[in-house]
Amino acid sequence: MAQRGADVAIIGGGIIGMSCAYELARQGGAHVVLFDKQNPASGTTGGSAGVICLHDMGEIYAYLTLLGFERIQRLRREHGFGFTPWGSLSVVYDPGEFPPPPDEYELRFGGGPESIYHHVALDREDLLRRYPWINPDGVLGGVLYPNQGFIDPYELVELYEGLALETGRVEVHRNTPVLQVRTDGDRITTLVTRRGPWAVEKVLNAGGPWGAKIAALAGSELDLAPQRIQVCVATAFDDGVEEAPLTGLPESVDGEGVWCRGELGGTLLFGQHHHTTRPGFTVDPDCVNRVNDPEYPRAVERVYRRYWHLPRSVFLNGWCCVYGTTEDGFPIVSRDARLSNFYHAVGMNGHGMTIHAGIAQCVAELLLRDGTSLDLSGPLGRPERLDFSVLDAGRFARGELLDFELRTRESARRSQAGEGG
Repeated sequence: MAQRGADVAIIGGGIIGMSCAYELARQGGAHVVLFDKQNPASGTTGGSAGVICLHDMGEIYAYLTLLGFERIQRLRREHGFGFTPWGSLSVVYDPGEFPPPPDEYELRFGGGPESIYHHVALDREDLLRRYPWINPDGVLGGVLYPNQGFIDPYELVELYEGLALETGRVEVHRNTPVLQVRTDGDRITTLVTRRGPWAVEKVLNAGGPWGAKIAALAGSELDLAPQRIQVCVATAFDDGVEEAPLTGLPESVDGEGVWCRGELGGTLLFGQHHHTTRPGFTVDPDCVNRVNDPEYPRAVERVYRRYWHLPRSVFLNGWCCVYGTTEDGFPIVSRDARLSNFYHAVGMNGHGMTIHAGIAQCVAELLLRDGTSLDLSGPLGRPERLDFSVLDAGRFARGELLDFELRTRESARRSQAGEGG
């Protein structure tokens, strides 16, 4: 039997893998094959809350957020994709400053009423009128970003799969784990799957928290930690809550940040989050407890009842998913340190839903044109580029960790040269 082949093989059918398949097919003529060990979106993507919001922890994240928001709006216009814009709310408590001053990225990227940065300042009275479940103690006001919201991750992956298949250049193989990676010198030659071998020219590791395991199949090491993240649920419909924006609190739950967003049907979702790899959370993504720790919903309830008035709501067990995280909190989007035709797009640190389109465009630039610079003139409306070479896999071994104040090399060069942007 003749061995099947592909120009690009993608391992992983979550939001990153499927959007990369679409982007590679859209931009080039390559034959792309995607393998998922189960079904698309069955891993971290399916466990995601699907939030589309601001991630501007440094310039790279700000750029990727703009690209992601632009894509969601285009999918809404052109394909009727479902997006629920219930907004993102920042409540200001005493002794904070209300209204808060704008940050650097809002001043640089904020636009008109369609912008992800568009916001409305709500004084104390207006805030409590709109969101009566918020406890008024210490509240000064709030800032609502009405264009942010959430999506159904399964619907988004299904849409990308359909668009990719329409190109005629993509194959998607469900329930087809990659079991072995065969190499010759510094190149991958063959992927052995459950359903036989594939000869490949290039391989993209889009395995999310399984990324390090996929790299190990090829004999490579990847500084990526799979970390267990919990989400619990409250029956806010019992207190008449119908729509609730994405909101945080000024207090942690057992040392961890927690976000909350409303869900269709009047429930509230509460999820753990940390921006970088943290001790005590690393798990084997193939052997992980998929339900909450027994005390987690109670711990969330104890904190939230101090800030929110939900007397009838019951806090219930939800689920757990696994993030692929990095030590510095930034993704890995680069060629492998050892193998010349092996690439990685992993380590989204819980931000994959918002930044997936920007990551996919970086991957297309890298695999199709061997570039590490991305044109941003579309979302910015002016000439500017994102240098994503700093997201390379080797930065951890070199000790060149990034930080959340990072400015790209290109923008730093322009600033030094006195150029605009």
